[in-house]
Amino acid sequence: MSRVLIAHPGAAHFIYELVVAAVGLGHDTRFATGFYHDPKGGLARLVARLPSGLAAKLERELKRRSFPGLDPAIVDTDALLELAYVGSARIFRSRPALPERVMHWRNSTFDARIAARIRAAASAPEIVIGHDTSCLETLRAARERGALAVLNQMIGHLAIGDAILREEAERQPLWADSMHAGAPAWLIDQCRQEALTADRILSPSPYVSETLRQVGVPEERIRLQPFGVRVDRFRPAERPRGDGKIRLLYVGQISQRKGLAYLLEAMARLQRSDLELVLVGGIVGAGRGLEAYRPWFRHIPNVPHHEVADLFRSADLFVYPSLHEGSALALIEAMASGLPVITTLNSGTLARDGEDGVLVPIRAVDPLAEAITRLADDPTTRAAMAASARARALEFTWDHYRTRLVETLAR
Repeated sequence: MSRVLIAHPGAAHFIYELVVAAVGLGHDTRFATGFYHDPKGGLARLVARLPSGLAAKLERELKRRSFPGLDPAIVDTDALLELAYVGSARIFRSRPALPERVMHWRNSTFDARIAARIRAAASAPEIVIGHDTSCLETLRAARERGALAVLNQMIGHLAIGDAILREEAERQPLWADSMHAGAPAWLIDQCRQEALTADRILSPSPYVSETLRQVGVPEERIRLQPFGVRVDRFRPAERPRGDGKIRLLYVGQISQRKGLAYLLEAMARLQRSDLELVLVGGIVGAGRGLEAYRPWFRHIPNVPHHEVADLFRSADLFVYPSLHEGSALALIEAMASGLPVITTLNSGTLARDGEDGVLVPIRAVDPLAEAITRLADDPTTRAAMAASARARALEFTWDHYRTRLVETLAR
């Protein structure tokens, strides 16, 4: 097996899944990141001594930065970089331009430090996996040392996504501050260079693969590597709620990148008292685009990922009309939970139109309203799609992800 270095400056549980998969395949794996929490470490013991209310709150947050099966001993952290970004994001929440600049600084500094580490290593890694917006120098250093340089492209390419979001900011000015449209030209160029430098690119969905082709990546360098889902955790409800309503669920950032203005307009046009739309996630920007639609949705702020499964089991349909994604994990988690999905190709979905749910064009209010009406009014079709969605999700577990990774990482 190979010496593998996986580098990501922030945190996300699907990055942790990649690390655990590499370890499970027998690779000698190191994981470089900003911050990782050891539940048995000194920080955990310190938090446990705090007053119970504060301790519980901190433990809930720290749990986001730990993962079952990922040994803290293989993790190398650069905590000050991550602390600077997280602190700026919390303190300057109403001024997103500043945290964004700090994030760019964090990513570039992290990239430079990982590249220097690779160049200086007496025994360099044989496979290096970096992540888009934070790995150009890392990939170059990997190639200099003869390692396989792998880009894990988590979202559709920035050059394509930024064009979509710039247009959307003009179409939906009340939501403009939620989209971070107008990426700097240097960052778009950096992402293009990352994609063209990598020996191999992991793509989570056909949508991401298509955006890579559009920026000139040869087909043979792209490897489709769909994310997985924990089907034991995300599973259908044992019994219906029985409250007489059809509950539509959305889980993700409350941002127009997710196409929410079109979903809310569809709900407003339908004006059905038997439908309940629940939006789960943090509001990006000032949230001005939400105000006119307050009667048509209920909002639940951010919840940790380990608490999301119960929300899926409380719903009847999952709606995710995204404009630009990688492969939204919430979609496959909803499918594993036995929910038909209403979504777009741009969401990076694995759902099949007419089998596991309904695929609609982006920015399409009428097709969204029609799909909601169809599934709300036809319990037989809804039940058949729910069963099909669950069966489809069973084909995309993290064990399947690991199996696909064998070929992806073969030198």
